Amino acid sequence: MRLALGFNPVLGVADAAKIASDAEAGGFESIWMHESLFQRDVVSYLSAMASKTTKIRLGSGVINTFTRHPVTAATTFASLAELSGGRVVLGLGLGSFPTIPLIGHQIFPVDKTHPLKRIKEYVRVVRMVWEGGKVEFDGEFFHVHNLTLGFKLQGKVPLFIASLSPKTQAYAATVADGVILSPALNTSKGTAKMVESVAAGEARRGSRVERASYMMTSVDPDPSKAVQAVRSFYFFAYQLSEVVNPAVLEPYGVKAEHLAPLKEAWKRGDVAEAQRLIPEEAIEALTITGSADHALDRLKEYERAGVTLPIAMPIGNVPFAIKELAPSRA
Repeated sequence: MRLALGFNPVLGVADAAKIASDAEAGGFESIWMHESLFQRDVVSYLSAMASKTTKIRLGSGVINTFTRHPVTAATTFASLAELSGGRVVLGLGLGSFPTIPLIGHQIFPVDKTHPLKRIKEYVRVVRMVWEGGKVEFDGEFFHVHNLTLGFKLQGKVPLFIASLSPKTQAYAATVADGVILSPALNTSKGTAKMVESVAAGEARRGSRVERASYMMTSVDPDPSKAVQAVRSFYFFAYQLSEVVNPAVLEPYGVKAEHLAPLKEAWKRGDVAEAQRLIPEEAIEALTITGSADHALDRLKEYERAGVTLPIAMPIGNVPFAIKELAPSRA
């Protein structure tokens, strides 16, 4: 099984570089780092990881279209390609809807903000810079005049586009090297629906692309401890309370009325009670949690749904998860 690792930017940069070295030794295909407005910078992670590895691919998962101009993104990842010997991947997304508005950028309503058009312009500018000629571009969101990359791009930087929008997923499959289907939480059935959108774009393009997907992963010798690690993880409670559509959990035996008590607790600020009320069926449906054998079986379930590059995002007993899921052990 081809398997990647992914992490939130809460690790120290030196710690992440050590994990990248361990991941390379364990046979993981790649390692990906999220970017956040208020956490460590993804470029710092990728630079440090490149210095401690020689083979594993290193991806941003993802930078966004608001905080870096596409010219800056293009030159930065061209520099990272030089540093890593051609192992870096540019993962790109629109932007985090909870945080981007905090710095003055509007995402909704999409009929006014045109997120797909923004991403299209961003990709076009990045590619024009990488091509090495003079860039002249006038778009709705980005403008570049009389600019040429001052050094030669080494090889090719793969471009992955992340989105939860069917239209953007289909578009991504027509222009990108890969599509990132989930930032961490999704059911296998929900993932299969996203793959359908990607497949529509692939049909227009006439070829397949990589279908990557982050998956929150908790593995422990004691499966109950793995479950508790997810239950106590703030991000999971937040997503279940405010982001995840209850309808996606109905095929797994979790109905809206089962989630109502935890949402009420979350709304009144009682995070501990909300976490206590999380149905275990929701954890099973949305994450890769339990023993190592069970985790590997669940990862194969997502492969059958159409994912070609699962990105395990370990929480809880992280060293155990990396060791037990390492492809080199297969």
